[in-house]
Amino acid sequence: MQSEVPIFRDLGYEVFIPKVIPTDDPGYRSGAVTYEFDEALGLSPAALRVLNAHDFYRRPWSPTLERILNEEFDVVVTSISAYLTPAMEAVRAFAGTVVARVFGREHPRRYTEFFLGPRAAAFLNRIPAMGDRFVFGQAFDNLADVEDPVLRARAHTITPPLPPFVYERAGTWRGGGEHAILLCPGIAESPYYGAQYDEIKRCFGGLPHRIFGRQLTPIDDPAVLDYLSDDALLDLYAAAPVFLYPSTEPRHVHYSPLEAMVVGTPVLYRRDALIDTVMSGADMPGACVDAAEMDVKARALLAGDRGLADAIRATQDAVVRKFSIEVAHAQWAQILAPVGAVA
Repeated sequence: MQSEVPIFRDLGYEVFIPKVIPTDDPGYRSGAVTYEFDEALGLSPAALRVLNAHDFYRRPWSPTLERILNEEFDVVVTSISAYLTPAMEAVRAFAGTVVARVFGREHPRRYTEFFLGPRAAAFLNRIPAMGDRFVFGQAFDNLADVEDPVLRARAHTITPPLPPFVYERAGTWRGGGEHAILLCPGIAESPYYGAQYDEIKRCFGGLPHRIFGRQLTPIDDPAVLDYLSDDALLDLYAAAPVFLYPSTEPRHVHYSPLEAMVVGTPVLYRRDALIDTVMSGADMPGACVDAAEMDVKARALLAGDRGLADAIRATQDAVVRKFSIEVAHAQWAQILAPVGAVA
């Protein structure tokens, strides 16, 4: 929302943000709500009330909602997730452009899997007839590689831009902290992140470290930090001698290591994971072949190896440039060039 909505508005679109999200689902951590764009919408108060009251995640479109969307909107940007209703309803009933915005699943999962059941199969069947009106808006070039042809044929890469507030702290790294930092949200709630936590402790538990990320359930580990505000998180990056990002995912990357790179924190990541793929396998000093190499480099950085820190920091701008607002703006412009009324 912080990064891409301003792009839509700059391209001439008015933007509606749904107001009802699955706040009762501990596994859903990506949603945010704001009313700040409502005043600029050229919609009647009655139409806006209908839109604001609707649960787009879990409720089918009513005839009234369908009419409002088709009369007033040119583009629907939706996700593909375990909540299938937004994408399915848009493909079923919307006459404009539908952009399925996807950021990558954990290996070996793929988005096509969501639509293999009998109830959802109609989603894939309808896409060919939509032609250019359907866009598989992949965050990275390789997401469509594992999808069925119906999605692969409609793939357009829109690299996720970092939020503008991060750039306000660009180059503010000072180091001096005593702990390596790692990201691991939802440790108790998510089997995936629970396993990641166990792996972090197994591989890096011997290092002085701190783990950040939103936890809905308190974790009995002094290394796991309480929830951090944006400013506190940027301060954490600025002080950390090193950010360890041991993810091996080939088609997903979190914002956090990229944000830390903007701040200037030395970031260690795994070869053949997505950051390495984005850099086309370039020989970057932050890339590590395995956890053992990452541990060795982390210990050097914790001990104050400024030469290694500077070598890593000097190459990170090349990664950060791939996730700039300018790159995403140009990519969105190719898809949304015919400016309409409301996105």
